[in-house]
Amino acid sequence: MSNILQRFNKLSTPTVSDALDRIGLEGACLGITPIDHNFRLIGRALTLKYEPVGVDKGNVGDFIDDIDPGTIIVIDNAGRLNCTVWGDILTTMASMKGIGGTVIDGVCRDTSLYSEISYPVFSKGRYMRTGKDRVQLEAINVPVSLSGVRVRPNDIILGDTDGVVVIPAEYEERVLEISLEIEEAESQIRTAIKSGMRLDEARKTFKYHSLQTKRGV
Repeated sequence: MSNILQRFNKLSTPTVSDALDRIGLEGACLGITPIDHNFRLIGRALTLKYEPVGVDKGNVGDFIDDIDPGTIIVIDNAGRLNCTVWGDILTTMASMKGIGGTVIDGVCRDTSLYSEISYPVFSKGRYMRTGKDRVQLEAINVPVSLSGVRVRPNDIILGDTDGVVVIPAEYEERVLEISLEIEEAESQIRTAIKSGMRLDEARKTFKYHSLQTKRGV
């Protein structure tokens, strides 16, 4: 894992979301949550885009063999809740290959396996119906959407119990810098109130109310 991924891995999604707000970037993926609240993931995105099948039905994709360890698989299934694009076979293979996790704008199935083998999956829910003959893989490593948030190949994906954030690759250093600043300020506030300081005073002292205020890049 690269140094910047290691540093982001020590942060929470709320902290990073606040940093993204500071520079006016939309990165919080509404409604996408971990199947198991113990799941956490960090890595760079490989993107998959799905569309409804046509007259000539395509397949859901035999892409897993060529994905590098540590990669986060990001699947844009347009938020569909009526059919899945991820299940037990893909989970087994992804875990064996050391893939970092899967994030889906849509639903998944066979979810009991994920916790059993500690493979992190984040989605909009679970549903048993297959995507075969309903959706097909249209493109790999193109810009996609997670709940309206643009994701491109190589963007950083961070997920924890609170959800998923997307960190655009060209802003990753700036987002990390601001995230660390916010984390330090909030740590100081917690320390101050534990020592007896009033909350309003602590927030004023450490500029809590302006931590997320938009200031541009």
